[in-house]
Amino acid sequence: PTPPPASGEEEKADITLSFEQMPLPGFIQVVYATILKKNVNLDPKVVERKDLVTLRTGAPQTPSQAESTVRLLLKSYGIAVVDIGGLIRVVPDTASLGYLPEIRRGRALPETPLPLRPIFQLVELQAVKNSDVASWIRIMFANKVDVKDDSTRNALLLSGKSDDVMAALEAVHVLDQPLMKGRQSVRVTPAFWSVDDLAKKLAEILQAEGYNAGTTVSSTFPITLLPVPSINALIVFAANQPLLDHVNAWITELDKSNERSTGRNLFSYEAQNIDAQALAVTLEKLLGGPVAAAARPPGTAAGAPAAPARPPGKVVVDQSSNTLIFQGFNEDYGQIRSLLQRLDKPAKEALIEVTVAEVTLTDSSQLGIEWLIKEARLEVGTLGGLSLGSAGFNYRRFDSVGDAKILLNALASSNQATILSTPRVVARNGETAVIQVGQEVPIITSQQVAPTTGGTTTTNTTLTVPQSIQYRNTGVILTVKPVIHSGDQVGLEISQEVSSAAATTTGVSTSPTFSTRKVQTKLSLKNGATVLLGGLISSSKSEGNAGIPLLKDVPVLGQLFRTNTGKNDRTELIVLITPYIISGDEDAQAVTNAFRSRLGGWAQPAVPAVGVDQGQGRQGNVHTPSRPEKP
Repeated sequence: PTPPPASGEEEKADITLSFEQMPLPGFIQVVYATILKKNVNLDPKVVERKDLVTLRTGAPQTPSQAESTVRLLLKSYGIAVVDIGGLIRVVPDTASLGYLPEIRRGRALPETPLPLRPIFQLVELQAVKNSDVASWIRIMFANKVDVKDDSTRNALLLSGKSDDVMAALEAVHVLDQPLMKGRQSVRVTPAFWSVDDLAKKLAEILQAEGYNAGTTVSSTFPITLLPVPSINALIVFAANQPLLDHVNAWITELDKSNERSTGRNLFSYEAQNIDAQALAVTLEKLLGGPVAAAARPPGTAAGAPAAPARPPGKVVVDQSSNTLIFQGFNEDYGQIRSLLQRLDKPAKEALIEVTVAEVTLTDSSQLGIEWLIKEARLEVGTLGGLSLGSAGFNYRRFDSVGDAKILLNALASSNQATILSTPRVVARNGETAVIQVGQEVPIITSQQVAPTTGGTTTTNTTLTVPQSIQYRNTGVILTVKPVIHSGDQVGLEISQEVSSAAATTTGVSTSPTFSTRKVQTKLSLKNGATVLLGGLISSSKSEGNAGIPLLKDVPVLGQLFRTNTGKNDRTELIVLITPYIISGDEDAQAVTNAFRSRLGGWAQPAVPAVGVDQGQGRQGNVHTPSRPEKP
């Protein structure tokens, strides 16, 4: 290895890191051994990791900066780097395994679809403090992009899905301008205003008060109002916190319904993401209750005039344009419009991956899969478990699908596990999806015997047997219904069945015997986490003998001429379930487009689009991002 530079010698910034979907152990070896020229030793548990790494640094870095970036990245994968007298020791970071986000480790595995795998992008800031830009990015992109600060060189490490990271990178380049130094920001979602109208009204009021406020970023505007209509958000930048609080106070005052408006008007709302008819059904249920004509108050005489009931609003759907038309009062529409904007969002989807395996239980593992985990001392990152006895049902949660794969691979390597099926299905939020691979087996449900007489003698009498036949599905059948909650939590209603038909041994020769093992449950998991369900143990016993024909069947003495054999098989069915939330990047891209349109030359695309080669399953060439030139 090349010795480190002597004390006082300045390092050269000549290292540019660019890795696309590289296995984690190989990534570590290339960085430390090949690029940094250091002796490196990987812990066996790190060597077994199957995670893939995508990292782009853009600008050239010094060796120490590159190593700092890699250490920050590896921490996201639950790995620590220890320098022992010049030897780089790479080991699991046990201190951080308990709180690592599952999306960062579980989604980096080869089994995860390419667009869902996380990437890492390092960007160095030139004008604005990195902590300020980090807070703005977190406000604008919420939980879509993870942001880590590197204060030693005023840089940010962005991680998340490729599209989200690229959108955040463009926003960072736009925000990293001298005029944005020290600014505070907030994201507002108005209930009774369109974001464009609210921005204009706020600008008028603030200008009347003597503040320079506008809807474009300028050094002369201490207050910038940036409307993003596609996500109904207003992003406010202010020179300091008291000024931002003052703008917030005006927003709270303005964002109210106009109670003085009278009369019924016509309003239209064009649904962007869902069927307008579905929105109309929801509104009709809502409007049909409270606005219905009220009964006469108790104690009111029959002839006494009652206060006129407020007429209900009406909703009509124009299916050709997917538009709702509402007739009612301004106050009612202000509330309805806010509700429509919250409902009119792209439906989230979930990719559900299920692995069904059969584990053979030997004499030393009769207690099942729970015993195997403990006895083998597999140090998987489990989050918790429950066992209800040696013959009962048990489950175990894993902080990522990788830990569950390690367990399954360990069993398969000793010929104790057989993968029966690995179905994957994508389902919309709240919808049921079914995968079935198998056969339909006919079953006779009823039959009758009736004589049929032909002619005048009994010799012409025949018997007919009318039968009723139904078909039963067998094989591997997966039924799943995901319900996606906030905070990357997925509720699952899942039913997994493995069944087969065989010749009957019960005496009913016209119908087969079915062997069925089924798991049906409701559970809740974090995005990318894995749960193992087990405890479905089945056993079979067989006996036989072999020996000299005839002699082996002689009573008593036949024992001398035959060998008796017996076999007792016990297997346990285990099910691994892993959900991945699939959400679009519309919100992230809308924020970036808003910045670009408002800032003109400042906001030219910082990086070209990254293509995906569907044939090879790998991303295309990535160009090194460069900052736009100032006009």
